[in-house]
Parts: sequence; C-alpha cells; structure tokens
Amino acid sequence: MPVIHGEMQSYPLTLQTFLEHAAAWHPQAQVVTGRHDGRVDRIGYADLYRRSRRVSAVLHGLGVRAGDCVATLAWNTQAHVEAWYAVMGMGAVCHTLNPRLTPEQLAAMAAQSRPRVLVASGMDQRVLATAQQIGKAQGLAMLGALQKPILLADLELMLRQCLRADAAINPAVLEAALDAHEIQVHYQPKATRVSPNRWIVEGVEALARWHHPALGFISPARFIPLAEKNGLIRRLTEQVLEISLAQGRVWDAAGLQLSVAINLSPQLLNDLAFPDQVARMAAQVGADARRIIFEVTESAAMFDPGTTMDVLTRMRVKNFGLSIDDFGTGYSSLKQLYLMPFSELKIDTSFVRDIFAHEDARTMVETMVLLAHKLRLTACAEGVESQQILDFLDSVECDRAQGYYIGRPMPGDALENAVREWNAKQG
Repeated sequence: MPVIHGEMQSYPLTLQTFLEHAAAWHPQAQVVTGRHDGRVDRIGYADLYRRSRRVSAVLHGLGVRAGDCVATLAWNTQAHVEAWYAVMGMGAVCHTLNPRLTPEQLAAMAAQSRPRVLVASGMDQRVLATAQQIGKAQGLAMLGALQKPILLADLELMLRQCLRADAAINPAVLEAALDAHEIQVHYQPKATRVSPNRWIVEGVEALARWHHPALGFISPARFIPLAEKNGLIRRLTEQVLEISLAQGRVWDAAGLQLSVAINLSPQLLNDLAFPDQVARMAAQVGADARRIIFEVTESAAMFDPGTTMDVLTRMRVKNFGLSIDDFGTGYSSLKQLYLMPFSELKIDTSFVRDIFAHEDARTMVETMVLLAHKLRLTACAEGVESQQILDFLDSVECDRAQGYYIGRPMPGDALENAVREWNAKQG
C-alpha cells in the first residue's frame, strides 16, 4: 500500500497525478501525515480525491485559474490536505498559512493584502457569530462563517462574494442594469404542512439575481446594499415584484397557484406611498393580494416601530401578507411583535440547522413555533436541509418549511417541474 509522509507545503505539484492514480488503483490507501501535537492523521486517497475535486469544481466555476493565488489557514492536517489539493489540483497557487501565527502577524498580513476572511468550524452558531465580531473588531474584512458540515452551495455563495469583490460595480452600473432589465428573479419553494407527514409546495420566495454580461455573477449581498445607499432600492424592489407578478400569471395558466414572498428593505418601511404603489401593480395584472407576502427582517421592523407600523398596517389593510424574517437573530421587543400586523413568523436558519446538534436549538425552534401559533401567526422554518429536519418540524406542527431539501432557488420555468415532482411524491 503506497504511503506518503511529510509536510503538505513541501509536496510537488505532481502529487495531483499521483493522488488521481492512487484513488483509482488503491481505494483503501491513505495519506499519513504528522501533526504538531504528535498525533497522526490518516486520510483515504479516494475520499480525499472526491471531496477535493468537488471544491476544485466550485473554485473553477467561480473563475479561479492556473496561476491564481488562494491562501488557506487550517488547524489540522486533514483540512490542510483537502484545501491544498483542491487548489493545487486545478493548477492554482496555494499558500498554506501557519496556524500558530500570532494575532499581530495575522493582522500585519491582513493589512498588506486586505483579504476577506471566511470562518469555517464545527462549533455552534453562537461561537461562529462571536468569532466574526472579534474579527471585525480587529479590523478584518469578515466574509462570513460556515458551520461544518459545509454545503457546497453555501461555500460557493460565500466565495462568489469574495472573488467578485473587486468587480467595478457602482450606482451607475446598477442603474444601467435596471434599465437593461439584467436583474433576474429566482424562486425558492416553500412547502406547507397540509396534514401529518405531508408537505405540499404552495408558495415561493422571490430572490433577486444579477448576472452582469462582463462582470459575471454579482452577489445580492453587494448590489442590494448599493441600491439602498443610492436611492435605487425602491426601483429594484418594484422590478422584482413586476417580474414575480408576471411569473405568477404563467404559473396560474399552468394550473399552479403559488403565493410569492418578496423581501422588503428597511428603507421602504419609511415610505408611506409604497403600499399604494404595490397595490396598483398587483391590480394591473389581476393578482390576488392575499397570495403576495412581504418579508421584513426582525431588526428592520424594530428600527422605527412607529412609522413601520403605519406602513405595515396599510399593507395588511390591502390584504397583503406580512412575514417577520430571520426571527430570533435581531433585537425585537415581544410587545412590538404582537402589536405589528404580521401574518407569518420565519424561524432563522441558524436555529433550524442545529436542532440535532444542540438541544437548545431544538427548544428554541419548538418554542418559536408555539409562540407563532399563540399569536395566530403561521410558523415557517428556513434552512431545511434533510428529511430528518422536516420530520422534526412535522412533529412540532410547524406550518411551513423552506430549504435546499425542498428546493434550491431556481428560474421560474424550472420551478414548475420541480414543484410538480415534489408534490407528486407527497401523495
């Protein structure tokens, strides 16, 4: 059985070919590497090859090419090996940083290159959130945090934000994109619990997507704040709503009656004319306002409760649904929550994904479902990534579920088939 032993950063580039052959010819072969604590890691070639190639494919799809530089920082040998091979396997240059660098050394390196930092760990969400805050306090550009096991789709989204960070977008570029109707809308299915163990997709969340003809994919995390800062957010929201209303008519004609949820910027909660505008847009295409839901983040809803309550009440009077999004992550007052005219409470992904890892997360999800029902609200859980999670939500009688297990965000024409396939399996 062939064995390699040594420090990863000293391996030659030809290790790529060796590992490919080792994975094919010796599925049980292992990489044996020493650790600074004296222990030994054993990593199967075949497993290493599969996982690293998947990450390589993501990096390649994001534009990383031979000669590019990617830096990795890992605290154990397996993470070093996987990161090294994923990067080197596609001909890029991998710099493996020493995890024992002092904070001062890391800060000096960061000051020179201004990298964006992505934290990946198996620790719980509260620890990851604290790590991000510490990084920001130290002046680091924190890209975000991912909890292991990491979904490739989540990694890709984070890396897209980083790799496109230098793209030259400004208010004029965004305004031109709105003029040219470059903003597209993808739709993520939302399943409703119609009976025990039976979830039927009856709605979607509309998500803005921008693929610039020259700059490629631009993350919503970049262009939405840009729109908010430069007076373009209302126009962007109206364009997303217009596209979604038109798509709704297509689905209606195909026999699919789906509700559509639209995200609202905090700025629009101060615009008393906005409810009348969206009501006119819905009436022009004959859309049923009861099937249009506007999602407001918890923090945004509590920023200026007086004006927000005025705008939200006007929308509810016009029969639009209102959802408080990312519940549990903001700084809401329970008094304001019951006074505001919400119709749905969305439980944040950070709680849902941890329900089998932490008892506290299970308790929080169950309590939030109960709270929603006591307030006569519909409870919707985000971040449903497995049948196991869906079964738990069914056991606590959560009303709606949304996540990659049910369906990823997709164009409107693709969603029709995806919904029919899911619903057919539910009987």
